[in-house]
Amino acid sequence: MACPPVRVVAAMHWRASRQCHPKVDAPCGIWHHGPAMAVKLVIFDLDGTLLEPAFDFDAIRREIGLPPGASILEAMDRFSESDRTRANAVLERHEAEAADRSRLMPGAAELLDWLRARGIRTAVLTRNSRRSVELACRRHGLAFDAVVARGDHLPKPSPAGVRHLMSTLGTEPEETVVVGDFRFDMEAGAAAGCRTIAFVSDPVPTWASEATWIAADLAEVRGILGAAAERGRD
Repeated sequence: MACPPVRVVAAMHWRASRQCHPKVDAPCGIWHHGPAMAVKLVIFDLDGTLLEPAFDFDAIRREIGLPPGASILEAMDRFSESDRTRANAVLERHEAEAADRSRLMPGAAELLDWLRARGIRTAVLTRNSRRSVELACRRHGLAFDAVVARGDHLPKPSPAGVRHLMSTLGTEPEETVVVGDFRFDMEAGAAAGCRTIAFVSDPVPTWASEATWIAADLAEVRGILGAAAERGRD
């Protein structure tokens, strides 16, 4: 099946104009690195990828008492037990409120249905609590083959969650693609040996250059995965 037209190139050949590199395969605009492999598992970040961003991270930091721009989970690890308990309660309240008012990213349901129809497994890897993931899934009727949430393994950018999902679902790194909207997603996927899709819009952040591919919306993500799946069957 031909994939829909997309305007995506591999990050290593990304150009500000978003025009395709002359050597990019037509019609899908995908640059292939080495042997093509079938896609059997897609691991998604949740907020900002499948769900529209709903967190006010600055407000969370202020309530917890962290400086602007601090990585919340890493900072909390340095707290005393009592301060960490208090901070975790603040974080979980914000997460539950965000899940309750969350909205699906355009094309999310269609992408998940498309993957399911092709027998490609899906998973979520998030730094959020499992409770907030369950709330969002119930709200939107989402279902995944597996979920790794905060507390299950070392959080992204550690590759531990990616490796656990591959082991649980029986896939190899070359058969797995990690999709996310932040550098931690790319770092976790790359460290586990997987291909990655940076889901970002203009201006493209510098960290996206480390991704295998870059996409501006979930229709482009679908185009990338469709092309990769077809190449894997060649």
